Amino acid sequence: MNRSLLLVVCDFLLLSIISLARFDVPPDAILAKDDEKIVHREVIERVSDGENYDDVVAELEATNETLEANLNQDKDTLQEEKLRLESEIAERRRELEEKEALIAQKDEVISENKEDIEEAARLAAQLEKDKADIERRREDLLARNAAAKKELEVLAANLNDAKKKADELAAAKERTEKEAADARVDLARAEEIAKAKTTAASKAEENLVAERERADALVETTAKLDDKITALDSGIREVGSTVKSVNKDLAGVRETVQNVSEEVAGVGDKVQSVTDNVAAIQQNVAETAAEQKEALASISERQAKSLNEIYTKNESNKVNLSMTFRHKNGFLGAEKSETFETDTIILAEGAFAYALVHAKNSPFRLEPTPRKLLEVSGTITGKGISKPIAVNEVAFMDDPRILIVPLYVNPRELEAKNSIKFFNAPKNPHMFAEAVVVDSDKKNFCQTDFTRDGSDGRYVRVKHNRFAWATGKFDPGKGDLVFAKSGEVLGIMVNNDYAFHVQNLGSRIRLGSRTPLGKSFDGPKTTEKLATLGKTLRTLSQKFR
Repeated sequence: MNRSLLLVVCDFLLLSIISLARFDVPPDAILAKDDEKIVHREVIERVSDGENYDDVVAELEATNETLEANLNQDKDTLQEEKLRLESEIAERRRELEEKEALIAQKDEVISENKEDIEEAARLAAQLEKDKADIERRREDLLARNAAAKKELEVLAANLNDAKKKADELAAAKERTEKEAADARVDLARAEEIAKAKTTAASKAEENLVAERERADALVETTAKLDDKITALDSGIREVGSTVKSVNKDLAGVRETVQNVSEEVAGVGDKVQSVTDNVAAIQQNVAETAAEQKEALASISERQAKSLNEIYTKNESNKVNLSMTFRHKNGFLGAEKSETFETDTIILAEGAFAYALVHAKNSPFRLEPTPRKLLEVSGTITGKGISKPIAVNEVAFMDDPRILIVPLYVNPRELEAKNSIKFFNAPKNPHMFAEAVVVDSDKKNFCQTDFTRDGSDGRYVRVKHNRFAWATGKFDPGKGDLVFAKSGEVLGIMVNNDYAFHVQNLGSRIRLGSRTPLGKSFDGPKTTEKLATLGKTLRTLSQKFR
């Protein structure tokens, strides 16, 4: 309570007390008559004690005058205070009237804005609800943060293991290089052995031809002998008298035929021996050719392919991924149909064929905001594919910006029935220090350096040309394919500096992210899934975003 209000209250109380006070003379009061004076009992007692009556009266009168003077002074002070309080009361009443008028105006405004107030109350309730939802999400994020910390600890342990494996791989690389040198020496030796065996096979073939010619001559001689035997038999029938002589001649002929038959059999054995030798030589040549082919394949893996060769292979075997989708668009939620198309390639891992694309412009984009999808369908076509391949589902990788599109076809049958070649992930991705980046949509490519990221093995760092806008050179961007110098697929760019490393894809598909397309597509579930993945994207390290 302030001082002015306190004074006003005290003034009212004082006036109330004064107005209620009565100054009537009691009936039993003693009143002075004529020249009589009423003397106080205290004066009488003092006089009886020996004091002078006049002195006592004078003292009392002086005291009375002093009291009257003080009372008059207090009365004047109280009168001034009363006037001041009355002025303040009047001022307060005026202010009160002004405030009452202002309150009346505000009441009118409140009554006029009642709907707005109710709407504000509803919004306040909604905000309170949103606050509770945000609090719940915050607790969820705290739980995820704790899980992420545990995962970071696991990743740190995995990083130490990866460093050990890197050292082991470095040692293996040295051994591999040594083995490659030894393989080159063995290849040269195998080529010399193959040449020697080829020369021996040629000589064996010549000997076989000579033996066949000799066998033909022996067969011809045998035929002539048969003719002679036939003539001798006729002579025996015609000349009976010379039977003994003819019999002797016939015995000699038979001995000759027997000798010829033995010679023919010997030739046959020789021919069989030569045939066996030729078969053995052919088997050795085939084995040597297989060894040479395997050695050449091993050496080919270790030999870098040219920039033009890699780009030409990509252009010859690229396919077109097309997705038609319908979604809610705009503030009013109007439906809109669009088609997404991009060029990519088909990768194979055993009996599993798939394609990888960046989700940046696809129906399943996460930035800047996910779409509210209603239906999605897709196909894969290409000049090397005889008929379109239906896309039945997509899934998200551990980096949710990368979509994997499984094809559910047998890679060997598809390659056999079409003029297309599949790509593979490199067995030793870090054999070469350079990579080839290809933008199939804009038909551009370049060669650049790359290094493995030390903090996260799921990514490789690609050298970024920061002044491409000034020099006009090609600069890697989102969705571009990255090839190793061996011609195998190393990764796909997630931003201008880092690429998603294609390795161990089966274990890197995000759990629960498989999304059926076509008639089995679930719009509300997919919309909720995209919103969740968009939040997950924000948890990635800043350099990978």
